Amino acid sequence: MTFLQPLLLIGLPLIALPIIIHLIHRNRHRTVKWAAMMFLLDAQRMTRGMARLKQILIMAARMLAIAALLLAAARPLASGWIGLAAGGKPETTLILLDRSPSMAQQNLQTGESKLSAGVSKLAALAEQLGGSSRIVLIESTNLAPVELESASALRDLPEARTTDSASSLTGMFQAALDYLTVNQAGRTDVWVCSDLRRSDWEADSGRWASLRESFTQLEGVRLQLLAYPDLPRENISVEVQSVKRRSVPGGAELVLDIRLQRQTESAISASIPLTFLINGARSVHEVEMTDDELVLQGHVLPIDDNSATGWGRVELPADSNPRDNASTFCFAGEPVRHTVIVSDVAAVAEPFRIAATAPTDANLEHTAEVFSSDRVEEIDWSLPSCVVWHADLPDGAIAQRLSNYVAEGRPILFLPPEAPANQSLFGVTWGEWSQSANDDPFRVESWRQDDDLLANSQSGTALPVGDLNVYRRAGINGTGTVLARFADGQPLLLRTRPDMNGDAAEADTQSALAAGSSVWFLATLPNATHSSLARDGVVFYIAVQRALEIGARTIAPARHYTAGSVDVPDLSLVEPFSDDTLDVVSTTRRFHAGVYKNGEHLIALNRPASEDRLDVLSEEAVAGLLSGIDYRIVTDQLDSGESLASEIWRAFLIAMALALILEAALCLPPKPEPVSEALAGFASSASTAV
Repeated sequence: MTFLQPLLLIGLPLIALPIIIHLIHRNRHRTVKWAAMMFLLDAQRMTRGMARLKQILIMAARMLAIAALLLAAARPLASGWIGLAAGGKPETTLILLDRSPSMAQQNLQTGESKLSAGVSKLAALAEQLGGSSRIVLIESTNLAPVELESASALRDLPEARTTDSASSLTGMFQAALDYLTVNQAGRTDVWVCSDLRRSDWEADSGRWASLRESFTQLEGVRLQLLAYPDLPRENISVEVQSVKRRSVPGGAELVLDIRLQRQTESAISASIPLTFLINGARSVHEVEMTDDELVLQGHVLPIDDNSATGWGRVELPADSNPRDNASTFCFAGEPVRHTVIVSDVAAVAEPFRIAATAPTDANLEHTAEVFSSDRVEEIDWSLPSCVVWHADLPDGAIAQRLSNYVAEGRPILFLPPEAPANQSLFGVTWGEWSQSANDDPFRVESWRQDDDLLANSQSGTALPVGDLNVYRRAGINGTGTVLARFADGQPLLLRTRPDMNGDAAEADTQSALAAGSSVWFLATLPNATHSSLARDGVVFYIAVQRALEIGARTIAPARHYTAGSVDVPDLSLVEPFSDDTLDVVSTTRRFHAGVYKNGEHLIALNRPASEDRLDVLSEEAVAGLLSGIDYRIVTDQLDSGESLASEIWRAFLIAMALALILEAALCLPPKPEPVSEALAGFASSASTAV
């Protein structure tokens, strides 16, 4: 409970006023002993216990009435779920808003979403706390603290509406921590509005340990979590996983892979109308959904042969969440998957050439060129989708060319040379070679199965990375994400990441990586004397083809990105290509799904696939993430009409009135007894005394 007029609470000592008056009243009368009344006094002592209890109740009722009056005058606030922590109004109210697509889940009757409900209640709370509290907003797209002029401004801010980009709760908590540390905000209430989706909370992130430690050291900070964990009763999401244009006799067609996911309280099958919008032309296709998930692989849509490039959207009927009812895409002719291999060893270059030129789709063109280390100047860097570099790490002009190549979003796979030099590139240096002992190969113990080159197949089957035999390996010295690790902890495959603390000499290289490009370092070679990569073949071939796909997506005329990701190019000056993006502010386009045209390229943005997963953190899981932090959780529902805090002074006035009524009832004189009964009682007392 907190109070809008806490200064009036200084009058609480007045509760003792009835006791003071009672003590003063007792000292006004002088006791005179009268022998004739001794028998009456003896009779009165028999009922003294009840009389004392009655006096205590009268005193308590009077004190309660005074306390209730003072508390009502102080205008107390309380909530239907919890009482806000005592201590008066905060100096700063810090609001952390989760604007992810799942927060667009709405009440179908009122149209109010989780985010709009949370914003309205937080704004009402800030208004009740009065203008003395500074209100600061940190929302999930740019993570920058913004001080608001008033609480009512929160309701109308574009920054308080849902987007198609995922949230990073660890990023928001870090931004809040930085603000509190730099500004020394004093007594602060931190309100987090979220639906507790596991992907947004990054429950497995190692950043939570340092965040917990830092927050526990802050004084005067109260953390309140306004949670909307309820899942939709009836909702279907759609995702276009891939799209390809191909020419066929007499025209052209699009081949799409589409995934539908359903959340329903009934297990019955349903006929779902899918609306396809291709370059403005609509068509409807009915699909039967009998389970919680349906994948349409290779769904064919005929298009005009003259439509070499274009855009489209797959739409669902309206349901609980409008943000997951559409998935956009763009299409164009497929680029050539061209691989450049730099190596002086044919036994290394040839396996890569074979794997790179064996297409997974007969309609795709794959080519490869092999260059020796002394012919690097002949490479046309505008052609390759992927580069395999088996030579000394370069410096000077060649290193700059590789940096520019990576800055365009295209990948490079580095292999260790036979005699590693002490040269660094992208923050990594090759270490010395080591040989397995007694023909016992190095075993791969763990690898990333959810992302990148070694991820599981679309069916969920894991690649047989653990079956690889590595006989010779080179050390990889540098920071990055280890995608595969040997049993002794040494990396087999490392993907580098930007080092924000790197020196100025590597600034260009690291900024290239910041755009989301892929640079890998592999600790062994595919020839038979080093590993079984080429002999076993499956892992090797899939990894090479995935690297080519990453590069092909980058150079393709039609490009697909995840809304809000770091690799989304600047869209503030580009032309919106689909009508659903016309009303989006240009500086925020990268956070909203749609299709844009950037010169000769089409760019399609969509929400992350993780936003369609219905994995919500339990209160126990939240308690684990926030362990050691003083926090309170408020679980709200969309159809709840309760406010976060409401004035309850009327309840105290009612309590005062009831206390006065009780006091008046106790003060009523007792019903007089008949004279005969009084005399009989007196005689009985007298005889007992004798």
